[in-house]
Amino acid sequence: MGVEQLLDRVWTIKGKTYDLTKFAANHPGGERAIENAAAHPNGELFVESYHPDPELIYNTISKYEVKGNVKLINPVNDTFKSEVKYTFDDKGWYRRVKKAGMAAVRGTNKKFAKKTNLRGDLTYLLFDCLHLLLLLVATMMLWFGSWKAAVCCGILRAACIMRIAHVASHASLSPWADVNKLLYYISMMFSGTTPEIWSRKHVVRHHINTNEDGLDEDRMDPLKCVAPGLPYHEFHKNQHIYMWPFYMHVVGVWALSDFLGNGYRANAGCMPFKTKDVMLNYFTLGVHFLITYFLPIYCQGWLWGLFLIEINTVLTSTIFGFEFIVNHEIDGCDIFQDYKDKEIDWGKYQAISSADFHPLGWGAWFFNQLTGGLNLQICHHLFPGVHYRHYPVLTEVIYKLAKEDGFEPTYSSSVIEAVSRHHQFLKNCSNEFKKTSLKTE
Repeated sequence: MGVEQLLDRVWTIKGKTYDLTKFAANHPGGERAIENAAAHPNGELFVESYHPDPELIYNTISKYEVKGNVKLINPVNDTFKSEVKYTFDDKGWYRRVKKAGMAAVRGTNKKFAKKTNLRGDLTYLLFDCLHLLLLLVATMMLWFGSWKAAVCCGILRAACIMRIAHVASHASLSPWADVNKLLYYISMMFSGTTPEIWSRKHVVRHHINTNEDGLDEDRMDPLKCVAPGLPYHEFHKNQHIYMWPFYMHVVGVWALSDFLGNGYRANAGCMPFKTKDVMLNYFTLGVHFLITYFLPIYCQGWLWGLFLIEINTVLTSTIFGFEFIVNHEIDGCDIFQDYKDKEIDWGKYQAISSADFHPLGWGAWFFNQLTGGLNLQICHHLFPGVHYRHYPVLTEVIYKLAKEDGFEPTYSSSVIEAVSRHHQFLKNCSNEFKKTSLKTE
């Protein structure tokens, strides 16, 4: 087998090497999903978390195993190797949640189960397309000076990031890979980043290395210090104050950061960007800056244009930002240091290191629809390849089996409680790590 065949799609799963080049063309999640996770030292984590029946996947890819000594152009990147020893025992909590959850969603009828679509259906897809159309109209009206359009744009844009871009990144927006890919790119032009960058830093690094010091990019260090294993700086003592204005502008900062750091972001995943990826990143971000920042100023002048941009940015960032900051950074979530170099069931780790808000009751359905399932963060981390329309049913199973196993998932009863806990968490971290962390300045 030639080296060129192994360039982009070599996976390491439980110590074995697989060339998934041929398999990638028929992968339901698209070829890009195979490429993004290639060269990761813990490929089994993707197999387990993204597939309802992991054993079926192991059997399917067994014929692609590469045996003997093979020289790889892009070898396994041990930089991303997890320091937690995750387990996937057949009788363990995670595997039981998988089986019970799929039974609850699909029903017990085997004939019906085969037809069950775990991704978004046509109704959701049509609604998402209408959502993008309304966002485009609101964006164009913003160019013509309407502050009301800026308000609508900010709200629709935040929902676009959560309900469309994020869901598409996990290949669960619709049953069709090409449709997912198309809407992924379109939604990212409004959101402020690119599919290539987002997939590497979120889908790969956050979902596989959740809350792991130095690996989970969603933690935004060194801007803040939320774990004892991260470098502490003197300015972190005020992080519970200065982070809130940052959160209210986070989408603009991310867009600028990704544009200026396109080359750096190439290292956010295990595989380096190709030239076409870098150019596509600049194109996607270029369109974003054109429609979000340049045209409002060009059409309305600096003063009113910047005012409209500020309305749009603050609303988008606040709605989206206040949602994602409470998913992993409240008291009780930071358990990485407790399980470093130790064994723990993969599902239990996710259920404790992730946090829900409004997980049950009337709020569960409302916030599930508004945030694209991000309020049910535990379910999202246990079933990232499943569309959020199934999350309420799956969440009931998760909480029931957690109770039976003698532990409680991390959650807040309301979004207000969750935000309050995050604020206190930032404050506690700044006080605690000032005493225990090594200063780097």
